[in-house]
Amino acid sequence: MSAADDKKAAFLAALAAALEDTTFVKLVLGKYRGEGEPRKAVATLVLLKGAPHLKLVTSFARKDDTKNFAIAEGIGHIGKLIGEDFMSATLFATKRDLTLTYSKKREPHLTSQKPTLESAAPVEHNRAKTYLVAPDRTYLKSLQVSDAEGRVKPSMQGKYRQICHFIEIVDALLSEANVGGKAPLSVVDIGSGKGYLTFALYDHLATKLGRDCRVTGIEVRGDLVELCNGLARELGFSGLSFEATEAHRTSAKSVDIVIALHACDTATDDAMAFGIGAGAKLIVSAPCCQHEIAPQIKAPIDGLRGLIKYPLFKQRQADLVTDAARALLLEASGYKVKVIEFVSTEHTSKNILIAAVKSANVDRDLALKQYRDLKRTAGFSTHHLASQLKGVD
Repeated sequence: MSAADDKKAAFLAALAAALEDTTFVKLVLGKYRGEGEPRKAVATLVLLKGAPHLKLVTSFARKDDTKNFAIAEGIGHIGKLIGEDFMSATLFATKRDLTLTYSKKREPHLTSQKPTLESAAPVEHNRAKTYLVAPDRTYLKSLQVSDAEGRVKPSMQGKYRQICHFIEIVDALLSEANVGGKAPLSVVDIGSGKGYLTFALYDHLATKLGRDCRVTGIEVRGDLVELCNGLARELGFSGLSFEATEAHRTSAKSVDIVIALHACDTATDDAMAFGIGAGAKLIVSAPCCQHEIAPQIKAPIDGLRGLIKYPLFKQRQADLVTDAARALLLEASGYKVKVIEFVSTEHTSKNILIAAVKSANVDRDLALKQYRDLKRTAGFSTHHLASQLKGVD
């Protein structure tokens, strides 16, 4: 890489860093040397459908041209303009200003100086939405979702929206699950990972709702358990702890709520079986990586053979059959079931959330019959959740 390329790369790296740590204010491109009429361009940060984008406004003599880019795409586009069409680029950030200029011989010069502008919050193009989770919550800062000033980092906007949506869903389900009152609440989160949603749920229950609760995150990876327990202590979350174990070995004595988000393949079934066996009043699961059923589907009834003829369709069909069977088995176990879109399909195809509320008003016999009909029609012989429930197979 040449010296000129080094300086340009350093400038673009500084731009990316400013966008990441939310110190970015704007970027100005000048000294136009490209084809056509003179122009200048200004890039600012905006939110489109909740996701951060770079808005690049190019000013001509009689009009402005506006284009919006995803962050990485925007940085790449700006990189192509610098040193080719525009011979000057200035990054304005709250930490410093950085200017890259090119001489007539296209030799770059990179200079840094004290900041001249204060930070400006991203402009929301859509109507602002009020979330149940404030972005300045202390645990969001500790988990690097928000910066020290309580602003969500651009790269964590998706995670923040997921946290908010999860809390909105659970908050609505709490009243249905009959877990009100002052009695201590026991929650087990199976496959808690880095604990984003576990911390969010504990904070919502203990801080916002004022509930006496014991929340236990179950995660087999010891390094994540150690990290999360350390953060819980630092935050003073006395009712929150994490265990490096399997769900059925947890120290939790009784369970009111079981959470299992993106537990892989049959781990989702294990979590559901654990919740059913523990008599949980609420089971919330987001299934992931359903592999058990697809190899079994070889001879469905004639009318469904077209669905398994092509491998991609077969796997998608198997995913739906797997989760439909889970929902029916939960109903057969005495739970009222809702299937909810958890994450927008633009982010992931694994976007189903199954919410099951313990209820005496469920036709368990009908659900069991529907499960057996599904099993026969789709052509699978075993289901991991069914194998853990008495009187099903």
